Amino acid sequence: MDADALETTREARLAALAEQLCRQYDYRPLAEVEKEDPERAREHRDAAVDLLPWIEERPREERRNAFERGYAKGRERQKVRTAADMRRLEAEVAELRQDRDPDGLRARIRDLEHALAGWDRFMTGRVRHGQPVDWKAQAAEYLAQLVEVQRELAVLKGVQPSNATRRTS
Repeated sequence: MDADALETTREARLAALAEQLCRQYDYRPLAEVEKEDPERAREHRDAAVDLLPWIEERPREERRNAFERGYAKGRERQKVRTAADMRRLEAEVAELRQDRDPDGLRARIRDLEHALAGWDRFMTGRVRHGQPVDWKAQAAEYLAQLVEVQRELAVLKGVQPSNATRRTS
């Protein structure tokens, strides 16, 4: 809108507000009050000039207040959510820091599983380097180790079943 149109719109708003004030306080139209008491009509127009900026500001202020209320509520919700996340993370850290393997059982189980994997390597034909190939002696040695490892692994898994299983990916 150009400046003339804005000024015309503002003058129309001022006239409408002055008319409304006159009808509310004097119970007559502004033109009628103007004929009888021009000073009183000017008071209504001056009041309209003072009130119009305040009235025009109300919707803007209400939008700003509504935004600030929503923003404050969102900040409070975020604080609650962040506090819950922090509690969950702190619990996870405490769980991870807890000493779950005091006797080194997990390391022992890994060693035993590695020995079992050695039996698999022997069965696929990979043998110890630098020694003569004596299949019967080597098979007997590995078989004895396998039996010992299986027995020890079964004992350890029986002691701590939750810690005895190893995840493979």
